[in-house]
Amino acid sequence: MGIPRLRHHLLPFSQTVLLQKSCDPDQEDVACVHAVVIDGPSLVYHVYSRLLSWFSVSTSGSCMMDALPTCDEVSRGVMLYLLHLRILGVEIQAIYFDGSLPARKHETRVARLESQRRKLELFCSATGHGFVTSYSPNRHRTVTCENVLRSRPSPAKYSNIPTNPFMVPTVYEDLKCRWSSQNMATATGKDLPMHSLNAGVFPWASVTIMVPGEADAYCARTASLTGCNVLTNDSDLVLYDLGDLSSVIILDSVELNRWDPNQPLQFQIRATGLRPSLVARRLGISNLLSLAYQLKLQPEIGPVELLRRTKAAPEMAGCPNYQRFIEEYRNNCGCVQAQPFETLDTRISELFWQYKLWGEYVGRDSPQVYLPVLSEDHGKRCAWTKGRLFRSVAYSILNLAHPISERHRCVTEFTRRGRRIAQDRILLGDENWISAQMEPLCRRLESVQTKLGPGGGSPEFWRIFGLFESYGADAEFTRCDFQKLKQFLIRGYMGQQLEWADIHLAAQIQAILYSLRVLKQLLQFSNSNNMVLMKLRGILEGLPPLHLLMGSRCRGGGLYASESSVTQLSHILGHFMKRNRLRTPEDPSGKADPEFSLPPRRNPTTKQQTNNNSIPARTQSSNMYEILQEQ
Repeated sequence: MGIPRLRHHLLPFSQTVLLQKSCDPDQEDVACVHAVVIDGPSLVYHVYSRLLSWFSVSTSGSCMMDALPTCDEVSRGVMLYLLHLRILGVEIQAIYFDGSLPARKHETRVARLESQRRKLELFCSATGHGFVTSYSPNRHRTVTCENVLRSRPSPAKYSNIPTNPFMVPTVYEDLKCRWSSQNMATATGKDLPMHSLNAGVFPWASVTIMVPGEADAYCARTASLTGCNVLTNDSDLVLYDLGDLSSVIILDSVELNRWDPNQPLQFQIRATGLRPSLVARRLGISNLLSLAYQLKLQPEIGPVELLRRTKAAPEMAGCPNYQRFIEEYRNNCGCVQAQPFETLDTRISELFWQYKLWGEYVGRDSPQVYLPVLSEDHGKRCAWTKGRLFRSVAYSILNLAHPISERHRCVTEFTRRGRRIAQDRILLGDENWISAQMEPLCRRLESVQTKLGPGGGSPEFWRIFGLFESYGADAEFTRCDFQKLKQFLIRGYMGQQLEWADIHLAAQIQAILYSLRVLKQLLQFSNSNNMVLMKLRGILEGLPPLHLLMGSRCRGGGLYASESSVTQLSHILGHFMKRNRLRTPEDPSGKADPEFSLPPRRNPTTKQQTNNNSIPARTQSSNMYEILQEQ
């Protein structure tokens, strides 16, 4: 959570810097920053915040959800940010991402989840009437360098919207596998100098690193060894030993300067830097740790009294609480250890390291996974319950990849349960159980794949599969429901406007697809020759990257499925409806609800009435996937 008001107290000792290789002779009073190490998650959240502030203006008067940056937009913004640093000659030493937070961070992690849950609760309460949807589904929103390098205030009404939960793994994946020189040229046009990069080169792949610890600790270590500066929004980094030359560059202070749209290559980037060693000397103290400790004890204290107490405090070397406090800021992270697969998401990497770094998590009775708060209806069951079985299979596969002495009986997930963040202990299965769960999953995937034709790697195929899974194989629909479902696939909402039921369904689809991604990543650890497992691995290889898979969190806009795919899906679901003898609004045996609620109605115990012209219930399959296979 950081030290409250630490940045506020230190900003008077900051200095203006230019992010560029060398300064002009007439700017001798301004320092130039020519090499940086970047706190990856901090940069991602910063770019998200900047984009939201700009998009909230362009979508003013329309649906609030339209202003939220997508995973793809955040990734494009980060790419432009890094590309402009490169144009100015700034060397990027490393971009670190958290790969495994220490066990002592548990309470902080839960507190952050609770903060997001509370935001969601307030947002749902304030917008229970739904959203006026005026956003054009075919509108393409452009991300520019001004959006990420120029600040503007965000309207207060967006403060209670939970942030995009998938943007950090999206950016990490894209820096590794998406942003080649060719893809950047396509995304940015021809107005930026891409000639300095060879075709097919991924300029940031080798310096983008998922570390077995906290990113800020590795940023501090690199800065102390190389003398580069740290680019972050985490003011706590000034408490590490960065050496005499390194500064902390505050991301929020970064501003585009001397910018002319007609001359996009003539610009400057100014920012604010804090050099901890210099600040400590000016304050007359040996380092900033003792000052930060006093501030943590009394956050509301003024700067004069804070400095007086820091200097007047007795020697704290023997104080246990102080020793625990400073332990977090020691540069003892060691060298970066390689994990067997570089493209693991943050949460999967953390699960992996809980097996490997046994001593760090010795107090835990099971590995822990912290699932983010999704944009969902707070009054309904958490969307993460969808896809739980897929994650359970994935965790079991990782567990069996370790020696018997290192295995666990369960994995504990932390996620929203009603109005609190709660534990969900997931029991882990053996090889027979895993095989029994994977067989029906393979059949369901193949049945949808067969009917939708080639394109198992397309986002729309996977979203349609996620839609099927979110309803369940035995779901019952009215024809009215079916028409609303078709509209959802194209527009992203079922009625006259976007409702929380639509957002919740989208969240369930996201939970299912991300759970399949977890399964795909952890299947890499299995050495089994099981045919079902190998078949499933082949199918899941078609999962698209996150920037395509997640799309928008609230609206379809052609992202869930194209009209041609919806037409094809209509025939499938239409046949499904006919075979199940589903009710129509005109059917006197049952009235269609005027308002569609999710999940759809199920009543498997009710017997259908029969007459001379009817077929008794259950004489034909009512399972959605079995019907697909029979067509």
